[in-house]
Amino acid sequence: MESRIPLPTDNIYKFYALFGLLLAVFGSGGLIYVNQSTNNLIYDTTVEYQTLKHKPETVRSLAEEARYHVLDSKLKIATQNKKFYLICIGVIIFVGVFMIGYGFRVWHTVIQPMQDEITRLNIKKLKQEVGEEENT
Repeated sequence: MESRIPLPTDNIYKFYALFGLLLAVFGSGGLIYVNQSTNNLIYDTTVEYQTLKHKPETVRSLAEEARYHVLDSKLKIATQNKKFYLICIGVIIFVGVFMIGYGFRVWHTVIQPMQDEITRLNIKKLKQEVGEEENT
């Protein structure tokens, strides 16, 4: 399989920055997905849960009582899971943003000036070699 997107493997700091960007983008998508799916679950079960909650316990059948407890547990677990997932995804996004900042900063302030200097010196050397060849 041929890669159509060239990955910058010449520099670890470019990799850090781009991998951090990947983490941040997918983490943001994860935030949206977790929020939306949990909200859908809560919206789907809340009507039935509230209906059973406001029905007196003495009137509820055994099946309705069991359904009430299952829905109650489902809502509590969904809320707890949402908080846990959002914290985990927040950590992933934080790591991604840190990697973006660190990678681009080191790449721009340390690596790129050295590469620019090497390129400048190579051009100067090539000009000298061309000048020597013309003189001979």
